[in-house]
Amino acid sequence: MGVSNYDYPEDEFDVGDDDGPVPVGVHRAQVPRWRSWVPLLAIIVIVPALAWGAVTLFLNGSGGSGSSDAVSSSQPAQGGQAGGNKNADKNADSADNKAGAATAKPSASASASGNVDFTTRVTVSNGTNTEGLAKGASEKLTNGGFTAVEVIPGIYEGEEPAKSTIYFSTPEARSAAEEIGKRLGVSNVTEGTEENTQGAPIAVILRDDYKPQ
Repeated sequence: MGVSNYDYPEDEFDVGDDDGPVPVGVHRAQVPRWRSWVPLLAIIVIVPALAWGAVTLFLNGSGGSGSSDAVSSSQPAQGGQAGGNKNADKNADSADNKAGAATAKPSASASASGNVDFTTRVTVSNGTNTEGLAKGASEKLTNGGFTAVEVIPGIYEGEEPAKSTIYFSTPEARSAAEEIGKRLGVSNVTEGTEENTQGAPIAVILRDDYKPQ
């Protein structure tokens, strides 16, 4: 298109070199192609990361209470199991102690079965000329668990009984008197009077038929 055929009025861009300086337009450097992909890449990377973080926080918030409940619920069970083990150990120790006591002191089992009161006062008299007979019998009873055994000094002067006898003054003392008879090997166990029991619940009179065991 020639200038002569240009239908528009001239402006500053139509000025030639002779008429003045050539107008200079605004020139920008070409934008690199990779910069146009930056926003898209940012969206592709950041959005999934944010979504993943939100899901993780949600799962941690809901799963934390469940795990704590599981821990709290397991603790009583473990505590109960530990308590059960402790009780079992205590029961075992108690059983061992009872077995040991029964072995060391046979009188304990006799006490449980025959209601033997080992604190019952017992007097032992020697109706023979054998010295130390009453003392030996009293020591045997003391070692067997009786705690109130007394030796009557001297020789028993009564004519009765004719053979070794164990007298008891009350029905409540019968079990203990029978136990003493078993310990000393005296089979004659009978209820006596205040005279032959010498004021004690149980009185042991030893004669020549008594054989220390």
